[in-house]
Amino acid sequence: MSFDIAIFLVDFGTIYTLYLAVSLTLNLEAGFAGVPNFGKVMFVAGGAAIAGSVCGRLSAIILGLNTYGNYNSHVPLLITEINPLLRNNIPFSLALLALGILLAAGIGSAMGFLASYPAIKLREDYLGMLLLGAAQLFQIFLGGFEPLIGGTQGIEVPDVFGWADLGVGVRDLIILCFLAAFALIVYLYVERVARSPLGRTLRAVRDNETASRALGKNDVAIRRNVIIVASAISGVAGAMLTFYVGSVGSETWTRIEWTFWIWVIVIIGGAANNAGVALGAFSFTFLFKVVDQVKYQFSSYIPFDVNWLEYILFASLLILILTFRPGGILPEKSSLTLPPMQVQGIMEGRRTSTESSIKEQTLEFDPSSRKSELSSPGKS
Repeated sequence: MSFDIAIFLVDFGTIYTLYLAVSLTLNLEAGFAGVPNFGKVMFVAGGAAIAGSVCGRLSAIILGLNTYGNYNSHVPLLITEINPLLRNNIPFSLALLALGILLAAGIGSAMGFLASYPAIKLREDYLGMLLLGAAQLFQIFLGGFEPLIGGTQGIEVPDVFGWADLGVGVRDLIILCFLAAFALIVYLYVERVARSPLGRTLRAVRDNETASRALGKNDVAIRRNVIIVASAISGVAGAMLTFYVGSVGSETWTRIEWTFWIWVIVIIGGAANNAGVALGAFSFTFLFKVVDQVKYQFSSYIPFDVNWLEYILFASLLILILTFRPGGILPEKSSLTLPPMQVQGIMEGRRTSTESSIKEQTLEFDPSSRKSELSSPGKS
């Protein structure tokens, strides 16, 4: 079996950026705010479903195509007409992409609000179970409600990146650039939150709700807002991957890949540490892709189906991390509210000011020092 390093790197980068973005939202919820969201797949799938469904229908209407009153039943035929037209109309393709992102963010935040409203007052264990059950219920809804994304059959999605299909791998590389920019924006935003007064408030709510309430903090509103923002970002991640693969279905997004793997990334990297989550996402994705490439070469040496190899390896890794380094590769640490160089400059300025003050006080209260200073050359 041949191995193409360029294809591997682009595929690795695509999965890494998406896992990183979703993992950072879970870190914001569970790591900083103490919200155990075991329903991440619900928000990712919600963003994917609304973006794929609405953008396809809207493009057919704008381009004047006949849907025969049932878009989902004629998707294969309609997509063959839509994609060539999008390929020659870059502004319209980018407008559809922007619309899909906005719709995904909107439905993600709405679902986050609805999920948090009955659950936010529950204790952590009940909250986690409720979100897990809500996610499973939503996937059942996607599979049973055919008008949205065709039920269990799924539907194809217009190729809004068709204009980038200029050669082998060019389209995937351009999509990777979009995803990298998205992941970078999410990282900078979450890191900014962690270093702000809001980040310290989230930690206070997480560590001691009673104390935070005594200080006038509305812990219910804070956690609700965190879930809404994190869900909006997760919805955008789902929409981006939907446009990348060109289809969406009820089984496209599984709770193993978009809930449990996300938790594994955060635990391995280090909760409440964004750099640790980035490192955890990198380590997880790299190991996963490497094992996926080489596992079939060991099929004759392994006494079980090699398709279960990744699950066994990462389950073992998770147990080892929790046993010997429960804080993750990079554990949580105090966040500086100012950049390190600015803090260093302030400390040096205070040290200089303190030394000058001590010298002045010594000259003022030590007569021998002042007499020596007055009798030195050049002094009058």
